[in-house]
Amino acid sequence: MRLYALPALLIVLGACSPTLNWRTVDVSGTPLSVMLPCKPDQATREVDWGKGPQPLAMLGCEAGGATWAVSHLLVAQPTDAPAVAEQWQQALQKQLQLPRAVPGSEPFLIKNGLELPQARAVAWQGRDAQGNAVFVDARWFVRLEGGGARVYQAMVLSPGKPVDRTARDSFVQGLQLHSM
Repeated sequence: MRLYALPALLIVLGACSPTLNWRTVDVSGTPLSVMLPCKPDQATREVDWGKGPQPLAMLGCEAGGATWAVSHLLVAQPTDAPAVAEQWQQALQKQLQLPRAVPGSEPFLIKNGLELPQARAVAWQGRDAQGNAVFVDARWFVRLEGGGARVYQAMVLSPGKPVDRTARDSFVQGLQLHSM
């Protein structure tokens, strides 16, 4: 099974201004809103997280030399959400050509999200498919939804150097799970 979340996220690159023009965007079909520095595009692709193909929805754009993206998928059984988040994290590690044991993970708690060990924030430096240095700052979080659970990934990917901390913090603080 190959999990290519990172290339899928790159599909959503939009034609955005190179400057950071922040706006609040509601993520369609979810209770999430996000602050993005550019006008986002949307895409969906099928991924197999071990329970058969499922649609992975993505929203993202490119600004300031970085890709800013939020992805999500709904799992039918809430008990499957931790494993899905873990597999997603491992897929990103593989894409970035990182070893299995990667430091830099810390808990990520978001209001109205589930407190799970797999709800994490990471800042990793890795390599893209061409071997160039890339930096990723990613967050995974989960929310119960109906009889299932929605697993989210919010990520900033930048080649060569990490994004400015202030811009990254604006993105992370703009992640809002609203009450249903």
